[in-house]
Amino acid sequence: MFAKRFNYKILLILLLLVIPDATQAERLPIRTYTVADGLANNTINKIVRDSRGFLWFCTADGISRFDGYEFRSFGTNEGLPHPYVNDLVETRSGEYWIATNGGLAGFHPRGAPAQSIDASSKGEPLFSVVLPEDSDRRARAITALFEDRSGTLWCGTMKGLYRLDRANGHFMLRPVDVGIPNEYPEQALINGMVEDQKSSLWIATPSGLYRRWPDGAFARYTTRDGLPGEHLHDLFIDHKGQLWAASRLNGFFSFTPDATRKPPVITHAFSTKDGLPQDWIFQLFESSDQKFWVATARGLAQYLSDGDGQGHFIHSYSERNGLTHHDINALNEDAAGNLWLASPAGAMKLARNGFTTYDQQDGIDEVDALFADRRGNVCARGWLLGDGRVSIFEGAKFDVLHSNLGQHVPRFGCFNGQKFTWLLPGALDNRVMGWVGEGLTLRGRNGEWWIGTGSGVYRFPAADDLTKLSTARPLAVYTTKDGLSASQVFRLFADSRGNIWISTIGSVNGLALWDAATRTLRDLSNVPGLIVSKEDLAHSFAEDRDGNVWIGFAGGLARYREGHFIFFTNKEGLPNGGIAQIYLDRSTRLWLASSRSGLIRVENTSSDRPTFVSFTTQQGLSSDITSVITEGLDGHIYVGTGRGLDELDPATARIKHFTTADGLISGAMLSAFRDQTGALGFGTQKGLSRFVPASDKAAAAPPILITQLSVSGSPQRVAAFGEEEISLVDFPASQNQVQVDFVGLSFASGEVLRYQYKLAGAGKDWSAPNEQRTVNFASLAPGKYTFMVRAVNSEGQASSNPAILRFTILPHFWQRWWFVLLTVMTAGLIIYTLYRYRMQKLIELERVRTRIATDLHDEIGSNLSLIAMIGEAARRRAANDSQMAGWLSTIAGTSRETVDAMSDIVWAVNPGKDRLSDLTQRMRRVAEEALSPRDVTLDFSAPDKADIKLDADTRREVFMIFKEGLNNIVRHSQCTKVAIDFRVASGRLSLKVSDSGRGFEVGLATEGNGLVNMRRRAEKLKGRLEIDSKADEGTTVRLSVPIDGHRRLGFPVR
Repeated sequence: MFAKRFNYKILLILLLLVIPDATQAERLPIRTYTVADGLANNTINKIVRDSRGFLWFCTADGISRFDGYEFRSFGTNEGLPHPYVNDLVETRSGEYWIATNGGLAGFHPRGAPAQSIDASSKGEPLFSVVLPEDSDRRARAITALFEDRSGTLWCGTMKGLYRLDRANGHFMLRPVDVGIPNEYPEQALINGMVEDQKSSLWIATPSGLYRRWPDGAFARYTTRDGLPGEHLHDLFIDHKGQLWAASRLNGFFSFTPDATRKPPVITHAFSTKDGLPQDWIFQLFESSDQKFWVATARGLAQYLSDGDGQGHFIHSYSERNGLTHHDINALNEDAAGNLWLASPAGAMKLARNGFTTYDQQDGIDEVDALFADRRGNVCARGWLLGDGRVSIFEGAKFDVLHSNLGQHVPRFGCFNGQKFTWLLPGALDNRVMGWVGEGLTLRGRNGEWWIGTGSGVYRFPAADDLTKLSTARPLAVYTTKDGLSASQVFRLFADSRGNIWISTIGSVNGLALWDAATRTLRDLSNVPGLIVSKEDLAHSFAEDRDGNVWIGFAGGLARYREGHFIFFTNKEGLPNGGIAQIYLDRSTRLWLASSRSGLIRVENTSSDRPTFVSFTTQQGLSSDITSVITEGLDGHIYVGTGRGLDELDPATARIKHFTTADGLISGAMLSAFRDQTGALGFGTQKGLSRFVPASDKAAAAPPILITQLSVSGSPQRVAAFGEEEISLVDFPASQNQVQVDFVGLSFASGEVLRYQYKLAGAGKDWSAPNEQRTVNFASLAPGKYTFMVRAVNSEGQASSNPAILRFTILPHFWQRWWFVLLTVMTAGLIIYTLYRYRMQKLIELERVRTRIATDLHDEIGSNLSLIAMIGEAARRRAANDSQMAGWLSTIAGTSRETVDAMSDIVWAVNPGKDRLSDLTQRMRRVAEEALSPRDVTLDFSAPDKADIKLDADTRREVFMIFKEGLNNIVRHSQCTKVAIDFRVASGRLSLKVSDSGRGFEVGLATEGNGLVNMRRRAEKLKGRLEIDSKADEGTTVRLSVPIDGHRRLGFPVR
């Protein structure tokens, strides 16, 4: 605690010492990058921008590449010959060369780092080294690189000038004599090179300026030839073709050579006498907006060729302006025009369109309110460093050992573009100002000034300049005696009628109106329609184009019209959250800053039910907590949030974000204001930030690169600066997880890149834009994929060419074509083998059936026929012996019946009789043989165009059922007519046998073996057997059996 207080005292003492210049000590929009951010080393020797837009930082421990998000560093572990890097150049042919203290390194972005190379590795390494034949370490220390118009690469070393030659695919460093003396080693150090319009090479060394003509002639120039100094650090040509040189001890100067060998003419020279902070100049640089910058040993300087109008040609910036170190070793700019500064303490980015700030180093502690007087001066109300009575600008004295630190004082200030003038109206003192500062100072329509305090409201006479109030006396003071609910004023607002609205805070919060017509206060807390709790109070005011006054509360929003209030809450569609500020833009749109629901636009303000449109984090806002609102000249809305400042384009709903990285001062935002020039001011708890928005200029579509890639955790090689298109080898099915890292290059202030991607093969549409720069695809199915990613800037422009990754995940071996083909062939072979086996068995079975049928017919049939004939013959001879004749007759009859039965069996097993037509013929023949001898009329109906193949069981069982039914007719029916209907339909074989005989009662009759056998045979075939009979009405037998599995032959079944 003591150390903190002591440091604070030192700060105050330093402020007292520099207070005469405090108005010039605005803090520049600078962000510092160090090793904590990924930089290889804090000591930076050179900054180079390549053709892709990357920034390269040459450091004391390797080289770092910056893409706008993060650093990637390369050192000796990756193959650099020495950690100390002095320079880098990208040639016109796309080669990268790096100058180190251990030789010239060729950088091969698609090569492999040194630590990943072993004896079995193939391909080129990340770095290759070229050394001169001279083994002197000074000759191998490459200090500067330059490529001339002819493509020759010149290498400056600690031991003179070298040229890089290529012969037979190999590089060699050849020394080039330019006349450098060798009186002492430092004379041969090459610090910089440049080529003029006549193709002469100019060389900066500690021993003077050297010129080398295209024919190899050279000359040396020193102070004897008019140079201000001989020890030169850098050479530079501006956009007009003017040559400049930076020296160690004599500032910088311009010179003009002619076509002869004469010394150049020194045209201008600048040193500390001309305002330079230091004569030690490291580098000269001209930015894309043609500003001339000078890197010195005591900060940054800007050279103004036409002066600043006050006789000054140099503007200097030091640590007081936000630099982190006084030594500025090198300069460059990024693609967005931001200036980058190299120092021994890291890299500094000076935002091109960033914020300038004023804080405690300028004596300003807090800025509560910003407004303008009639003269256009930007005015502020806030707190300054002081001793509790007066500020440091008014000569506050400090006792370092016994000071009452932290006793800040409230003050009003005016900024005229150059400096602040601070004051406190004479009628006020520190004690009455109160604890509220924001929204308590305004100029009425008649020019009168109103100031809210902790002791009421003070009304001052009209004044064009706020500084006039320092001696002005108030016209009136309004307190609780005049109708205010509390002494502490919380907000003031002037409407178009000249009325003043007053919000107060205390044990009882209040809302009052000072009527311009009657010049009296009126309490509004009881006006109809104002439904607020006693703890709530008015936080913000605004008047719309129709003259309605809108008031923001913690619990909702009120509209005052014609003496009545209408209160809106979330029930009426107002998003949740208190209303911190209300703003009417130049298009007469009403905007609300919400404590919970972001930025809200009110539409149909005069309607009984206005609508509310929210812009939150879902629409791209940095935070849903908003506090202040203002508008740029271009109509863009600027809203202070819990995470910085957001810029909204109402026409496109595009949003940009600004943070402390852009120079924005930290602390909660308390006020926002736009002056008559278009500059924006933002007051915070830490001071003041000023911002001049850039003119509308279409941003270029951001390029996109794939920077890292891994498949199932295994890194894949990607070029060191990323790649726009990559095609990978095929991966097995087990490696189906792919992670891709990518980056869009953009350095613009406030720019927020979002990314969209799609994976052709797994989806067709682009993903929703988001800020994530890594995407992971897990458990991808086998197939061919094309991954595409693009960057989208705040203007909505997408990368003109998306980065593309192509890869294939092979199917599992059982899913590949050759395996499927082999499986199909194997299955076919098995099926064919089984088929052949089955057919062989069926053929063998048919052969057996044929042989059995033949044997039964030929052997047993003939024998039975012979027995029948012999029996019949014997019966005739034994006619006289009745008993013998009966036996012989029985033998003959049985033999004939057996022959018939055997004939049926032979027919049933004969494979040549397996068709429906065979069955039909057999049934017709049997029926005719049984019925014709008995004079019974036969009506036989059977299909004549359908022929299907039947298996032996179906053919036999159907025939036996038919035969049993026919036998019953012959034996019992005594009929004169029989109808047989045999047909095939709907996959079933149907048989209907009807007679005209005497019939019987089905329910009373006892089934014999014949009917039982018929039913059993039908069930065996999974068919149905029905018998329908009545006495004297004949009998009908119906059979239906399925034949779905039987193969059709010839004509279709109908």
